[in-house]
Amino acid sequence: MSAKKNLYMCQFSHLYGDNIYLPYSAGCVWAYARTIPEIAEQYDMKRWIFVRDEPDEIVESLEDPAVITFSTYVWNWEMSAVVAKKVKEKYPDCLTVFGGPQVPGPDRFQFYDFPDAFPYIDIAVHGEGEITFADVLKENLNGQDFKSVPGITVHGHTTEKRERTKDLGIFPSPYLEGLFEDLFDLPYTYHTIFETNRGCPYGCTFCDWGSLTAQKMFNFDLERVFAEIDYFAEKKISHVFSGDANFGILERDIEIAKYLAETKRQSGGYPEKLRVNYAKNSTQRVFDLAKILNDEGLDKGITLSVQSMDKETLKTIKRRNLKFDTYKGFMKMYEQAGIDGYTEVIIGLPGETYESFLAGVDELLDAATHDSLWIYRCTVLPNAPMNEPNYRKLHKIETVRTPIYLNHTTPGSDPVQEYEDAISSTATLPREDLVKCNTMAWAIQAFHGLNLTQVLACYARNAAGMKYSDFYSKFMEWGEANPETLVGSEYLHTKQQIHDVLENGGNWDNVQPDFLSQTWSTEESTFLACSRELDRFYDELERFLDHLEDEGLMTIEPELRADLIRYQKAIVVKWEYDGTQEFELSHSVHTYYHTVLLDEEEPVMRKGRFVISVNDPFKFNGDKEMYATRIVWWGRRGGLTVYLDVEETEIGAPLSATGASDAARAPVST
Repeated sequence: MSAKKNLYMCQFSHLYGDNIYLPYSAGCVWAYARTIPEIAEQYDMKRWIFVRDEPDEIVESLEDPAVITFSTYVWNWEMSAVVAKKVKEKYPDCLTVFGGPQVPGPDRFQFYDFPDAFPYIDIAVHGEGEITFADVLKENLNGQDFKSVPGITVHGHTTEKRERTKDLGIFPSPYLEGLFEDLFDLPYTYHTIFETNRGCPYGCTFCDWGSLTAQKMFNFDLERVFAEIDYFAEKKISHVFSGDANFGILERDIEIAKYLAETKRQSGGYPEKLRVNYAKNSTQRVFDLAKILNDEGLDKGITLSVQSMDKETLKTIKRRNLKFDTYKGFMKMYEQAGIDGYTEVIIGLPGETYESFLAGVDELLDAATHDSLWIYRCTVLPNAPMNEPNYRKLHKIETVRTPIYLNHTTPGSDPVQEYEDAISSTATLPREDLVKCNTMAWAIQAFHGLNLTQVLACYARNAAGMKYSDFYSKFMEWGEANPETLVGSEYLHTKQQIHDVLENGGNWDNVQPDFLSQTWSTEESTFLACSRELDRFYDELERFLDHLEDEGLMTIEPELRADLIRYQKAIVVKWEYDGTQEFELSHSVHTYYHTVLLDEEEPVMRKGRFVISVNDPFKFNGDKEMYATRIVWWGRRGGLTVYLDVEETEIGAPLSATGASDAARAPVST
């Protein structure tokens, strides 16, 4: 009997500290392929290659490879390509097989100059890979007539389309088959992917989920699903990412959520966290799911992805949102249940204008999404409908190739730079307007969402009728006119960075090395820069309020203005000292502000004597690294940039030397 052919399987992941993903996708295709006797008998799957080591070292470690495979997406395409090219140079007879959602569909090959641009790729697998890959391995043993294999492109020839597999039960689980056992001897903490179904019934043009899966949904049986959950607990997997496009779209998802919660309770806390993509249009079932997961600490909050508030934009991207009143109702339900709700918006969608983007942001902030508005930039994925040539032409979509945005990674540590195609202009959003959208998104998230100025902006909106977008537009204008200020320097840096990305393909990396040597998003970097000099920042904020008064936009009585700024500054979490404090104000700022946040009644600012008590549970006392990690990196999604244990007490009689009596206090706490 001849020697077995050596097979290597690559699925490169990024390290976050010592955390890395198990190579689930590669594991799926091998788990099925090895069930075929001739493959199991004639191939030796040598090892998983999933760490982004130096490409030369990876190739040097291979032993006479006959086949090497690459599971690819936007975060590992370049790494895969570099390794494949070097493999071909050293082992020209090695068969290189690429699969995954980053492989352009057959209708996109010409658009990408594929395969001429990638001569080191022998076979590209389209769509679901298990059966196709097994057929490739068999044909590699039996004459190499790959043109007989459906669902691939081989050296420029695309074969007939392969239909998706309806019975997912024929695919073994790589977890339950024990394919990753050797990896648990390595010095990593593992995250992983978890599928309960495949498919997406929606066709949003910015997303490749529906287009890649043809929208029809098929399920894995619950016995397998539950067994994999048991595996995650047994292996002490800390974070699990759900590969379902719409968790909560099926009734059985309630059973799955309950099993996850029960498993975490019974196992002593594993898996620790589960990240899911909730069903696009929130329902009572999604609320019930979120409550089950949040009650057990599996998932922090729920995300409602609106992407845009503009009707024409939604029509252009083939998306339907909940009616806004319904959306607000669900957000209120989550709030009352103690579940954090998050809202996602995308900048640069075709059909959107600068004006419609601002109107959408204002509408969402008026609906009290103050701590929970996340704004992302639109990138074009190879197989998304948005990347179809006629669609791009119709909407005049221009893109720029930029280094991929990977937040909270160590800059300069990656051996191969990954890239993404970011939208730089559309028919309705010229580049200069897209720059303005990005700077507004930065200001809203850095100063409002991370709560450096939220109290002031809420007061400006409710007492002076000033739109949130106007408040932050003026804040940026003032910063630009005063470049010596923190706001000015951060604004000018951010605007230049945005210009550099959209015009020259620059990167989004921001570093604040005295806090933590990793990359930060633009808004997080600005928050850290301001937290470094809070006294200076709030002195400058006083000057900005003077500016608003000079322009006749908002006048605040001096004593109230002092109260607003003192309260705002007091609630921001401090890194350099213990933030626990008690002080007196002459206005009910705390009650007023939280009435705005609750969005249940008209806020009223009362005069009197009010004691504010702030409890600092962190007490960082100068530990900037821990502060950046817990408050900005881990805590941003939980609204931890401000102290949550704050109490306002109205004093009914003058304070004595030892303080007011308990009977004279009427506390309002959060």
